[in-house]
Amino acid sequence: MRAAGRIPAILYGKELNKSLSIDDKEMRTLLRHASGTSSLMRLIGEQGEDELVLIKEMQHDHIKDQILHIDFVQVTRGEDLQTKVPLVLLGEAEGVKTSGGILEVLANDIEIRCRPSNLPSQIELDISALGLGENFQVKDLPAVDGVVFVTPEDSMLVSCVGSASGRSDAEEEVQTEEETISEEPEEETSGGENSS
Repeated sequence: MRAAGRIPAILYGKELNKSLSIDDKEMRTLLRHASGTSSLMRLIGEQGEDELVLIKEMQHDHIKDQILHIDFVQVTRGEDLQTKVPLVLLGEAEGVKTSGGILEVLANDIEIRCRPSNLPSQIELDISALGLGENFQVKDLPAVDGVVFVTPEDSMLVSCVGSASGRSDAEEEVQTEEETISEEPEEETSGGENSS
């Protein structure tokens, strides 16, 4: 199937589990124009079937640059859907810019629930005000019309931690102290010999 330029796929939903194949060139073109794999897509069958779908999982062979398999999940028009969308960070954290901190990204996507028509291609978070020792959680995300965040609100998304140089300086300080302690001369005890 792959040698013939087709990608094996499966479409599943509440009462649906169907194997199918997708034209490789068409799929690549669609992915280039879509806003990532979180975009809604329409699958048109040979018998005129028309399904609204999301990509649930896509397997790649990065060495051969080949799409090996795609899992599609059926989306019902007019009903809420639950899926993950990419988290995009905007700006440069204040703690990185002025205090030499390091940005730790703890989440690359957010799980949301919404109507298909409200599905955002991504969720954006401005991290410009993030100071050293601070973090942003799901509850700090801006509200998106028609979208509910399913990921727990206290889940940490990004944090600004102390600088690597600061940590290495502290480690060097501890090491120097250890060396100083080990280099202190021991008190000599002279047990004088008795001479007759």
